[in-house]
Amino acid sequence: MQYKRFVNAIVCLFIVGAGLLSFFLILSGARDSGTLKNFYWFEADTSGFNDAPDVTRWYNYMYCGYADHETYDCSDKGADKPFSPKDNFGESPNMPRTFIDHRKTYYYLSKVGWAMLLISLFFTVLAIVPIFLSIFKLARPLSITTCVLCWLSWFFITLAACLYTGCYAKAKNAFHHDDRHAKMGAKNFAFLWTTVFLMGVSSIWTMIDAITRRKEKYNKYRTTDVYSDTEVVGAVPPVESQPSSGRTFFRKLRTKKHETPAGVMAEEESHEKVVEGVQT
Repeated sequence: MQYKRFVNAIVCLFIVGAGLLSFFLILSGARDSGTLKNFYWFEADTSGFNDAPDVTRWYNYMYCGYADHETYDCSDKGADKPFSPKDNFGESPNMPRTFIDHRKTYYYLSKVGWAMLLISLFFTVLAIVPIFLSIFKLARPLSITTCVLCWLSWFFITLAACLYTGCYAKAKNAFHHDDRHAKMGAKNFAFLWTTVFLMGVSSIWTMIDAITRRKEKYNKYRTTDVYSDTEVVGAVPPVESQPSSGRTFFRKLRTKKHETPAGVMAEEESHEKVVEGVQT
């Protein structure tokens, strides 16, 4: 059906878009200059935290000081740099107490959120493969496989979004409680939750598509079975070959030949009995 093909094309674009957004989120912070420097997770006033900059931005791979729309004094780059002011700058009396007392909370929320983001991207890429194969008719539509992969991707990206949001929302409240400036990176979180939405819509549609395809396949097999049963029940039995008229004539003639002597003998015996009775 035309509308189904149209929706499938839209869903394919949604999944590709979700994959691109996830990939961009992972790339954010890979460089401390250019466009990528504007994609950060958290910005806060860290003045007085030992040797920390006055304003610090946290990225995926590092944290940097920020002033006059430029980054400076960036930390060493490393995969999945955790958000933990205590680990980043050392313990300080000027630091909000929650970062000292609940250091593991922020540390592991940011670490696990990063891992969930990577796993989600992996399943998103796997979901794109069968869709492209079916579009270019290189393989049969793998609707159930696509559905499962989309739901897995949605689960992990939603988990990543919840972990990141929970981590930095708590951190923002902690800074605000101490009358310090703090804000979450609007672009990163917009990309993150948009990815959640795109994968959610794609997961629902791929599930509907898988169910309808399964139902159509079942109805097709059921119709085929009904036709097969009808042909067997209403079948015309084969016509047995009837003896030809010539064969019937000669069979009767032979029968008469066999029966004639017996009939003549019976008539002669009855005639003799009548004659004997008259003479007597």
